Amino acid sequence: MLKEWRILLRDAHALAVLFLMPALFLLLMAMAMANINLDRQPPLDLTLQLPADDADSRFFQRALAAQLKTRSFTVIAPAANGSAQTTTLQLDGTAVGEPLQVRLPDDFSAGLLDSEPAEVTLIFPARTDAASRQQLRGAVQIALAQTRLMAFLLDSGELDEDSSEQERLELVGKRTANRIVEQELLASGDLAQRANATQHNVPAWLIFGMFFVMLPMANGFQREQANGTLLRLRCMGLGLGPLALGKLPPYFAINLLQFALLLGIGVWALPLLGVPGLSLPGSPLAYALLALCLTLATCSLGLAIAAIARSTEQALLLSGGLNIILAAIGGIMVPKGVMPETMRQLAEVSPMSWALDAFLTLLVGQGGIADILPYCLRLLLFAAVASSLGLFLFHRRLRETQWTTHY
Repeated sequence: MLKEWRILLRDAHALAVLFLMPALFLLLMAMAMANINLDRQPPLDLTLQLPADDADSRFFQRALAAQLKTRSFTVIAPAANGSAQTTTLQLDGTAVGEPLQVRLPDDFSAGLLDSEPAEVTLIFPARTDAASRQQLRGAVQIALAQTRLMAFLLDSGELDEDSSEQERLELVGKRTANRIVEQELLASGDLAQRANATQHNVPAWLIFGMFFVMLPMANGFQREQANGTLLRLRCMGLGLGPLALGKLPPYFAINLLQFALLLGIGVWALPLLGVPGLSLPGSPLAYALLALCLTLATCSLGLAIAAIARSTEQALLLSGGLNIILAAIGGIMVPKGVMPETMRQLAEVSPMSWALDAFLTLLVGQGGIADILPYCLRLLLFAAVASSLGLFLFHRRLRETQWTTHY
């Protein structure tokens, strides 16, 4: 075991993989997703093409502008002489990118009160992200609903024909205003204020970082295989259990240290970057139990990978590739809520998914040990299966090791 500590402490690359890379990854992802975490919609560059410079089109224009955070807003409308009149509102000094486009149909005003109104066309540049697309779709739907309501109020006489555009906007705004309060359903069944968005994001990248322990474990095993250390230990008559399990305590301790370090970054470092910090509700014993179960799962999987790989290259590909695959199907890289049903079912076989569900139960649901126990038992079962496989393969690998292996 002391030898494993010495090897680890001398390996700067392994320490960087285990500590520096997960910490930087956590910080960079938090900064990159800061606006989403704070419910800030990305600013848009928008072009609105109107069929006519009439009251209905102008109302839609103002209703749409009220729903969006725009960086630039260009309106193209026919002028009195038949030419196109373009008006651009530059809202800040940021360079304007390729704009999103909204085009109203020619019969826009005539079809407002129809049961099937004419289609509004949205045009997105190829680089437009999903959040911006959804933001524009939602804003257009609200602006259309408000414009149709305004037309109905005018038609029914509830709105004076001589009213100003501002008065119409205020009345329709009052009729369509909503107050939505988001609350979290806790593990106890009680309701609480909406959880900090960081509570959802930090656990995912913490789990992802902890599984990287497989890489130095597998590489260390390959080095011992290459330099004949395993064969010398075998000739000394050491039992399989002490030989294999003696490699685990250093990585076990490092995993626990990773757990504490990354949680600490979420609590204290993220607020320094302007991102809401992580809060840790509930009992410390629940977090300790989760840390132990997760660490057993990661180290057991690392032992299995170390026994399977036959070279340093294989160890790198297997450990790194498996980590990414487990993260992809386990809800780390893509939230399980947006996955199709087949993928959601597949996610249930990933230990990362169990660990993430346990984390969210603690951080968002404010649960306790009893609430995360089912997930912890799954992690322990996974650890038992992975370690048994690793020990079996380790034993077979030792039996196959010959002096000629190293020459």
